[in-house]
Amino acid sequence: MKHILLFITLIISEVLFAQTGYDIGIKAKNYQVDSLFVSYKYGGGNVVLNILKRNSQGDFVLKSDALLPDAVYYIGTLTKKELFPFIITQKDSHFDLTLDFGDEKNYSSKGSKENEVFFEYKHQADVLENKRKDFLMNRQLQRKDIITHELNQIRRKYVGQNQGTFVAKLIKSDIEWLDSEMTSIKGKDRDKILDYKINNYLNNIDLSDKTALRLPKTHKLITDYFDRVVHLKPDAVVHALDSVLWAMGYKSEMFKFYLPFFTRKYSFPFRPWVDNVYAYLVKKYYTKEMAYWLSDKEIQRVHEMAKQKEESLPGKIIPDITLVDQNNKSVRLRDIDAKYMILVFWRPGCSHCRHAMPVLREFQNKYKSKGVKIVTACTRQRSDTYRCWEGVKNEKMEDFDYNLADKSGKTGFLKKYNITGIPNIFIIDKNKKIIDKKVAPSKLEEVFEKVLREEE
Repeated sequence: MKHILLFITLIISEVLFAQTGYDIGIKAKNYQVDSLFVSYKYGGGNVVLNILKRNSQGDFVLKSDALLPDAVYYIGTLTKKELFPFIITQKDSHFDLTLDFGDEKNYSSKGSKENEVFFEYKHQADVLENKRKDFLMNRQLQRKDIITHELNQIRRKYVGQNQGTFVAKLIKSDIEWLDSEMTSIKGKDRDKILDYKINNYLNNIDLSDKTALRLPKTHKLITDYFDRVVHLKPDAVVHALDSVLWAMGYKSEMFKFYLPFFTRKYSFPFRPWVDNVYAYLVKKYYTKEMAYWLSDKEIQRVHEMAKQKEESLPGKIIPDITLVDQNNKSVRLRDIDAKYMILVFWRPGCSHCRHAMPVLREFQNKYKSKGVKIVTACTRQRSDTYRCWEGVKNEKMEDFDYNLADKSGKTGFLKKYNITGIPNIFIIDKNKKIIDKKVAPSKLEEVFEKVLREEE
């Protein structure tokens, strides 16, 4: 009975005297200003948590009874928000920091195991980082990779020694991709390396962990993954998005942050396949169950935008619009008799359009015998259409098969064709089906030759 009472007493004592909230004392050497900023990473941004004022002892204190999420936080100034990184976790939130504003690499902690490990790692890594920067500046790329490999070895050592801690997650996310470390791939040809990268590039972050959103490297890793890895293989983008979003879990904070991020990312069609990705994301994920934080009206608006993009995807019949030529004669685009129509959206005064016109004239001369017709659609409308005809003359476009505009301003042709930038070139077949879109003028001949080869 006495043992039971003692056990209960110990439990009650632990509860009563357990540390709650956070209490971080900050000693700022060589710093004269009476305020400091405390911020944290969230996604790709930096959020200010608090502005601290110097106390009567000349120090700063970050203190509250509330809990903070496990994250990397920063001590900074008005001009530099991210000077000194440190860790706060709900298990490690009562400690002291000593920072030297005269030497930004001089910092230490007392009473925090997480920060002791983190600072020890940082002091080692910073020395190698400086060497690597020097090699990079001098274009000594092989030596730079050797340093990166050495850094990765140090990171793996710290991760192994600190399993289950937040600092281990943080250091693991620092491990960098090096093609030279991929010893498991035989032959190492480009396609094998790319496929391996797509399947393994994000291995060093746990997408299902809510703390990943507050790791400094997470957002860069995810954006680099899609911008520098997956985008090299457009057919893999949709699958990669599914893998990433499902790994996050649709009820998670990560999912709620990254679904809108990816939707915005693929809302601008910088490549012809991007509209397909956008439409896929909307159809699959913008439902009441998956996008639960949005109103019905917001979900409907996104679906309407996706439908608009789908109308002008490759493989679709061109939207049915009627424009007019300089003589006010109506021309329905679907009625133009051409084996291949090169439909060009342009605007007078657009420098990129101006550079495209000589390319189009040369293209017309070379491929006219193949049944090609050049059709231009000026984006000036209503009373501004007179500028279109001035532009046709100035840019020597008179020999194109059709130069058209929307004098009424009521056709909505820019929206129907999802024109977000100019010049925008479509390649359309005899059945008025879109073969390709957003073709760069410099790539038009190359893309068209491929079309001809595929039809042989």
